[in-house]
Parts: sequence; C-alpha cells; structure tokens
Amino acid sequence: MDDSSESLVGLLIRLPPGSYHRLKDLSGRTRVRQSELLREAISDLLRKYRHLPR
Repeated sequence: MDDSSESLVGLLIRLPPGSYHRLKDLSGRTRVRQSELLREAISDLLRKYRHLPR
C-alpha cells in the first residue's frame, strides 16, 4: 500500500538509545530521512501481519 498521496499524521515514539543511534547512523549513511525509514519499517510490519483478522 502506497501512502505517499495521503496526508500524514504525526506520531510520537520512544526508542531505546541504542536503537535511536543506530537509526540516526543508518539515516546518515543512506541519506534517507529517519521518518521515511520508520514509515518503511511500519509498512513492512503491517504487511507481515496483514493475515490477522481485524
């Protein structure tokens, strides 16, 4: 599902410091914004569990 044409909703998340630093490092190395990396991860997670009943 491509949400790029939809408006975005703000979300506050808390990460363990190690995860935050690894995300920040990955963002710097890939030049992909942290928010985009998180949207991709959430999309993958939702796809993984799409078989569950609603």
